[in-house]
Amino acid sequence: MKRLLRFLLPIIFAVVLGPFFAGLAVCLYAASQWILDPGPIAELLGLSMLYMMFAYVLGWPIALVGGLLMSIWMIFRAPGIVGVLAAAVAAVGLLWLAAAADLMGPLPNLAYGMVWLTLAVSVVAALACWLVTRPFASQIAP
Repeated sequence: MKRLLRFLLPIIFAVVLGPFFAGLAVCLYAASQWILDPGPIAELLGLSMLYMMFAYVLGWPIALVGGLLMSIWMIFRAPGIVGVLAAAVAAVGLLWLAAAADLMGPLPNLAYGMVWLTLAVSVVAALACWLVTRPFASQIAP
């Protein structure tokens, strides 16, 4: 049971928390832009809700692949920041290649067309997930 839990927890944490932190990072960037050029606050709040929805719509494949890669990493080694960053970069790279081969349909191609932005947001989300789950990850390490 512990092995199954050790394999599934990084995937669950990544899929649930990864897009949340990615959307939050984009919302914080939008808020900083709003501070520099103020407008109606309702516009900012509406766009923030839209950013969060699209973070889950476009980000769950990256989070799923990243969580799966981190789970495979945790079979052989204790979880660490290097594994988290490598899984995030590899997940974006793999899904960008799949989108370039037109295997994912039209909607994800919007996100993977901006690969550098997707990569930056994914790394920020992976670091945030790692900081939140770090106390728990040491308890289920091999």
